[in-house]
Amino acid sequence: MLTDEIMLIYNKQSSSLEETAGGEEVAMVVTDPTKTSNGEGNGGIATVVNSTDQPFNDSGSGNQNSVACQSTEYDDWSACSKTCGNGGIQFRYRIHSEGTVETRPCPSEVASSLPPCEEQCVPEFGNDYSTTVVASGFDSPRDLAFHPTPGVHLGPYSEGRTFHPDQGEELWVANGLNHSVSIVASLGTKHQTTISRRDRGYYHYMNNITALAFNSVRNSGRNPDQDSFNYFAVCNDNLNDYAGSKNPNLFMGPTLYDTDTVNKKGRKNTVNRIGEDCSDPADECFFLHADMLHEAPACIGITHDPEVETAYGTVYWAFDTTGDNSGGAGQLVRFDFSQPHGPGSMDHSIAVVRRYPEVKLYEDESNEHGHAGMIVHPTKRILYVANPGEGTVVAVHTDTGRYSRTARDEYPIFSNRLPSFEYSIYECVEQQEDFATGLDSPSGLALSLDGTRLFVAERGGRIVALEAETGVVLQSIDLSQFGYTSILGLAISPETGDLYFVDMDTNKVLKINAARITEGECTYQSLISAEFQTAFDTAQLRVDLECGKNLFSLARDYSCKVDGSIPNGTLFEQVHTNTGYASDNPDVQSMAGMDEAAALLANRTDCEYASELNLDALLLGGYYCHICLPQNHGSSCDAGGTCANVQWQGFTCDNEYYVDFDFNVNDPSLMISSLHHDRTYPKDGVLELSRGVTYRFTVRTGSGRPVSIVTPPNISPKASLMESPMKSRSSHGGAVSGPILLRVDDATPPCLHMTLAGTRPVTLMIKGADECPGSSVEPGDDMNGVPGVGAPEGEGSGAKCISFIRGYFALVFVCFVFTI
Repeated sequence: MLTDEIMLIYNKQSSSLEETAGGEEVAMVVTDPTKTSNGEGNGGIATVVNSTDQPFNDSGSGNQNSVACQSTEYDDWSACSKTCGNGGIQFRYRIHSEGTVETRPCPSEVASSLPPCEEQCVPEFGNDYSTTVVASGFDSPRDLAFHPTPGVHLGPYSEGRTFHPDQGEELWVANGLNHSVSIVASLGTKHQTTISRRDRGYYHYMNNITALAFNSVRNSGRNPDQDSFNYFAVCNDNLNDYAGSKNPNLFMGPTLYDTDTVNKKGRKNTVNRIGEDCSDPADECFFLHADMLHEAPACIGITHDPEVETAYGTVYWAFDTTGDNSGGAGQLVRFDFSQPHGPGSMDHSIAVVRRYPEVKLYEDESNEHGHAGMIVHPTKRILYVANPGEGTVVAVHTDTGRYSRTARDEYPIFSNRLPSFEYSIYECVEQQEDFATGLDSPSGLALSLDGTRLFVAERGGRIVALEAETGVVLQSIDLSQFGYTSILGLAISPETGDLYFVDMDTNKVLKINAARITEGECTYQSLISAEFQTAFDTAQLRVDLECGKNLFSLARDYSCKVDGSIPNGTLFEQVHTNTGYASDNPDVQSMAGMDEAAALLANRTDCEYASELNLDALLLGGYYCHICLPQNHGSSCDAGGTCANVQWQGFTCDNEYYVDFDFNVNDPSLMISSLHHDRTYPKDGVLELSRGVTYRFTVRTGSGRPVSIVTPPNISPKASLMESPMKSRSSHGGAVSGPILLRVDDATPPCLHMTLAGTRPVTLMIKGADECPGSSVEPGDDMNGVPGVGAPEGEGSGAKCISFIRGYFALVFVCFVFTI
């Protein structure tokens, strides 16, 4: 954090400026970038940054060897770095703290004698390959990632469905058009099934989700109460327009979620509609964000940094396409959520956001929906970034760069006005802008399990395997021949090393099947020159010994100077009331996190696209249902339903009912209740339904008490019952835990019954019907069941499960289309 130091600087700004009038340098003390708000990190060592321009010099321990580290003579040029093609680069060095290394392209007379770089064979492709459709029916999938701990989110039961966390891997897929994440559980096993989930406030937190990334660092050594292992962050390609309903204000960036619901019960990492912890296996569950930062609108790429220095491990790198908001290049942004505010809070005052304007990134403007892969090499500490608009992959050395100045002046939209929120510009970062070139709209990136091969997807259908050391193509495959011409995200299975990808236009996830390889049939040779590598190792060792570590680099611009301007104190006093949360109440940007005055927004109806109403203020005011929020007033009620807001907690739907079992010994019965209507219905009463509405009956009767909706005797038409994927956990037909979705349309008979063996049926009467003759049916009488409700488990359930999944997959996205 720069909190204390920045405060000291701007408090003394006037006197400091007077002191520098004569050309004197003013030292700006900057704390160690890995130190977090609670003082944890690697000790908070301070460095001195002069406010006037100076050559870049981070010689570290070299100060003690300053006398020896003064050679002005350069050694001879090294051998060329690559054994083929253009030969790569050469370097020469000297034992000096300034201008230590110089590089140049391999001379043409040398490169002309080298052979062309021929494609070889990598194990992920083999000598031949095929593809397998892993899952389909997504809604414009953009990215995918393997969950580091399968089952820790879904557990054995969720939303009335049975899962098998000990069977297979778990693949998470980002759906751009319905702003959700699909979870493919028990991947590749007979238990494979898919469930979709999103945030209740998806129109802000997951608006056009384009990338996602997990913290997969096990055994990091962090305090277990702080470790963010199993968290994931999403990146949204949107300028904060609330799903197209509001003039965008650019207050947008990555959203952080904790996926662990099994070991953290009661933490509200997922919630139901009303905002309660989603601990009931029958409830529909929603993500509840753990934090959000707002400095990267129109973000198309994100990756987690596997560093182990920060206290929480919440460092993510993002591809911000807006850059300086002038229509130029995008930029690389480093987000450290530092100390996530946790579910239910809106405090963004403790975080570190750093912009790297020298890392210029370009989107592919010819494609409306894009994705740029990003991945950090865990040992090299190099961040690889797909640069679609330039047809390149950029390699950035993550632990380089220097604090230059605050970003608040040049980038005036940020998450929090308090000084504890660090928003900085970093310069002099080490990068290779042309690590890989000649690519056609590169999108997804993935690293092989051993870190030696970098896979790059070209949107049009080709996947290229690069040597991670040199950037040279080892092998490529063309998937356009199979009709896959919109490849975006890539992922490597942490268990098998197989390569997976999403194809946006076909809405599929696929796996590359490498042909069976016999020993010796599929090999490749490294293209790094052994002579170059020896020279590199020798030079680095000499410089480290005589000048100190972290001085020798082939990617550093030793002439780079930072602009260490003194920040204007008013940058920490202003509140951006035209952007962001739009409130002058100090509680809005503090631990309180909620503005009670926002309750007055309940009566606002100026919902027009260009009106003055700031929809971010609605979220901060605790609105999940409001006439101005997009698509069904912001709610996720099923089709035809109307919501009611529950301030700061959630919302209810008038088409949702709960079905429980009354254990009365003398008269056991089904008990129907509604949170929206705040009532429990008489067991001998009639529940009236309307046509054109889909009703959700969340069954919680428990094992051995399957509930069905049936037509009364002698009525032949079948109700339009939407097949529910939430299979019964009993051996009988019907639902015992989870929803029954009933779509009431023109084909629905005027009377239906909800039944449970041994109890009096509940009459469901369609509005407009005169009477329901079946309401006199006695318990135990034979009823004509509507097929497809809560299909029984047991023998043959595997085949039914596949049918169920496919039906649900289509159903889920149809329902989302109605509510978005």
